[in-house]
Amino acid sequence: MKLQIARSTTVLPIAEECARIFMEDYPGDRVFVSGGGSSHGVKAVADGTMGIGTASRDLTDSETEAHPDLAVHAIAMDGIAIVVHPENPVDGLTMAQLQGIYTGEIANWGDISGGDSEIVRVSSKGILRDVSKFFNCGEDSGIMVVSREEGSGTRSYFESAVMKSTGKEITDHAIIQDSNGKIRTTVAGDKHSIGFLSPGYASSDVKTLTLDGVAPSTENVLSGEYAISRTLLMITKGKPDEDEQAFLDFVLSEDGQKIVTDVHYIPVE
Repeated sequence: MKLQIARSTTVLPIAEECARIFMEDYPGDRVFVSGGGSSHGVKAVADGTMGIGTASRDLTDSETEAHPDLAVHAIAMDGIAIVVHPENPVDGLTMAQLQGIYTGEIANWGDISGGDSEIVRVSSKGILRDVSKFFNCGEDSGIMVVSREEGSGTRSYFESAVMKSTGKEITDHAIIQDSNGKIRTTVAGDKHSIGFLSPGYASSDVKTLTLDGVAPSTENVLSGEYAISRTLLMITKGKPDEDEQAFLDFVLSEDGQKIVTDVHYIPVE
């Protein structure tokens, strides 16, 4: 068996670890995982250059119209976490505020509360926090918007779940990064920044915000209460062949779904 998989950045930890364990269990089989993002994975499978693609978003209408034989296989659940610098006093945003930030209509952290000198919100410890004291007020509190690149499945889903209802695109002033890890590093390095990434990539280097008062926890993602929840996919061209099915069966097995949990994603039920 020799199987090639095109992966998205988000699904990378699942694909690589499942491939590693699968080859340990079946020493004669080889599973190769290559990069390129969700859009690349879909195209590679449609073109027949890869056996399995992975995506962190649903197929687009244009993809299903152009390639009606593509078959999707749900392998995990995930959310998209909104993250800021760990010292940022803001603990949560409403969907309207998030949309305003990413369209560029809200350009100053003070605007979240209506002005630089006003209190943002009450922290989990009940301590009143003042955004102006953190950002030194005025022009120094401008928001640095960080986004994924075009073609990223995470960006595509963010645009669908967050931006679509505004009728507007992500601001041209956004700093573009091409992976979850680079989003985290950028946000961790600038106290004015905000970004979005898979919760599995969040760490103590950044702070995860609530959205409309809801955290991107496992329970909230599975229930759909968290507004930016998604299904992670593996994609085949039509019915999987014997080798593709063997790998999919492993990913969806108890051992495979334990790997999903171990790399901080949510097993499918």
